[in-house]
Amino acid sequence: MRYYHSHVIIQDRCTGRLNCIRTCPTQALRYRNGKIIFYDDLCVDCGECINSCPEGVFLPVIDEIADFDKFEYKIVIPSHTLYTQFGLNTHPGLIHRALLSLGFDAVHEISMNAYELSFVVSESLKKEQRNKPIISNFCPALIRLIQVSYPNLIDLISPFDVSRELAAKEAKEKYSAKLGLSVDKIGVIFISPCPAMVVSIKQPAEKEKSWIDGAIAIQDIYNRILPKIIEYQNEKEGKQDQDFFYYGKSWGELGFILRHLDPEHTISVAGIDNIKMILDDIEDSKLRNVDYIEAFTCPQGCIGGAYCVENPYISRHTAIMLEKKYGNPPEINNEEILRKMDDNYYTLDESVIPRSTRSMESDINTSIKRMKQKQRILTKLPNKNCGLCGSPTCEAFAGDCAWGDAELTDCIFMKIDSK
Repeated sequence: MRYYHSHVIIQDRCTGRLNCIRTCPTQALRYRNGKIIFYDDLCVDCGECINSCPEGVFLPVIDEIADFDKFEYKIVIPSHTLYTQFGLNTHPGLIHRALLSLGFDAVHEISMNAYELSFVVSESLKKEQRNKPIISNFCPALIRLIQVSYPNLIDLISPFDVSRELAAKEAKEKYSAKLGLSVDKIGVIFISPCPAMVVSIKQPAEKEKSWIDGAIAIQDIYNRILPKIIEYQNEKEGKQDQDFFYYGKSWGELGFILRHLDPEHTISVAGIDNIKMILDDIEDSKLRNVDYIEAFTCPQGCIGGAYCVENPYISRHTAIMLEKKYGNPPEINNEEILRKMDDNYYTLDESVIPRSTRSMESDINTSIKRMKQKQRILTKLPNKNCGLCGSPTCEAFAGDCAWGDAELTDCIFMKIDSK
């Protein structure tokens, strides 16, 4: 299977600094013969390579507004993170007004869907006898990390859809009924904080097709709407407000996904290395008293995404102040939500399955043979993890040799010893 990824590699820009191969959490990159080698089956689109490369070798691939002109009606769904990029004195209504000025026909807010989903997760933990801890699925890079590196934990992934998908579904159904248009003539565009969410739209891990038709990076939309926002702020008269705005950061920023949950039985974690430690502990059965794991691969959650423009710590402060000002949700009908739960409205259509990678052989005997060969090669290596061979670690290099992707003499220490 060919996997979609939200970046392309510009080989001519690479000077061989090796930052990318050292930071890639799933060891999807190598550097040999002056070129980057990319294993697309191992990439989880976390954006670490984009962040770590000073030469811009990894170029994000993202949609443009013009790509959605084929739709008769265009709805934009801003990630809640977008509101944290403009500071405390920018009213959300101005952001919406600026988005509409770009040619979108409507803005659909995501916060209420996130609030409902938090309630749904809480109720399911009370009723269902599932294996625990349940792992949040809001972060697509986390789901792909589990698919690639922790396939035995897949059954612990939350069975519910994510708020951006529920918001897109709601928006399409609402405007289809309101305008008398078929759903396929209504385009939904998500403003994304990271590459992983773009990939989750283009090639979902848990469903056949996303309700969202495309995504635009926050950094791209920011540059388009900032001049408009400044223009609106300088108007002496003009619409600077809207009837109601609810900012619910329950999903996307560390610690707030747990609004309805018991903090004694939940863990929040951000950063891909920290997540891997938690996943290792789950595999070792060290978290038996934990019911729910809230996890984001980006630092501080979505506000640390590769497509954001603001310092994540400033964004976090802005988010706290936005919630203080706009954090009172309207009344929700709990009975209606419970009825929709019984109808599986929030439940994913399909279960996540492990990803087939290059190390998974169809022939078990061949796989065992190569694993043994890898261990034999590893015993000969210096275990310095210097990366000079073009592989991130000695263990990865041993695997490359076993699978025929590298020669033992590519290790500089082995080359010296052979002379």
